[in-house]
Amino acid sequence: MFFLFFFATTIFVAYLKDSRIFDPNSPIARHFAPAKWYLPIHAFFGILAMSVAAFQFSNRLRARYLRLHRTIGYVYVISVFISAPFAVVVAMKLSSIVAPNVVQSLGWIVTTAIALYCVRSGNIVQHRRWMIRSYPFAMVFTVVRAIRPVPPVARLGDAGREMVLWFAIALAAFLPNIFLEWRTIFPRRTVRATATAR
Repeated sequence: MFFLFFFATTIFVAYLKDSRIFDPNSPIARHFAPAKWYLPIHAFFGILAMSVAAFQFSNRLRARYLRLHRTIGYVYVISVFISAPFAVVVAMKLSSIVAPNVVQSLGWIVTTAIALYCVRSGNIVQHRRWMIRSYPFAMVFTVVRAIRPVPPVARLGDAGREMVLWFAIALAAFLPNIFLEWRTIFPRRTVRATATAR
């Protein structure tokens, strides 16, 4: 259910901002013109990574079709390793907020690389945890486009754009860890009571 909502939101916000990207006379096409040879590569593999990763979180698919799970996993990893560096290239070509794009891409690559290392080492538990840390860096694309049109943010111009991007990257870095450690941070009362009784 979450992924259906997320994909619907992604399509909606992408349409609002980028629907005229193929019209060479549109403002959005002129904006991306300096990076027109790099943007399709970044976009294609970014969309591919965001799409296939959703299936990796299905316990049922993983249990029944392990080989397919592995294949999709490698598609995700390769897509990340291509899309993330090209995001930096696109930002540099546009001379636009390069630093946060570098941080986002680095976070996406590092978390994905650790997830790959863990599964290759047979550490499945940590592999799953690092995949959970990896995917939010892809979600930055949607979060940023959902927040930027909000009037108070839009009125800030370029400063608002950069602020929202940093905010989304911070969420991608911290929220997965809170989610993963939630039970450790907030143990159940029965667990605490048992520990006290002992």
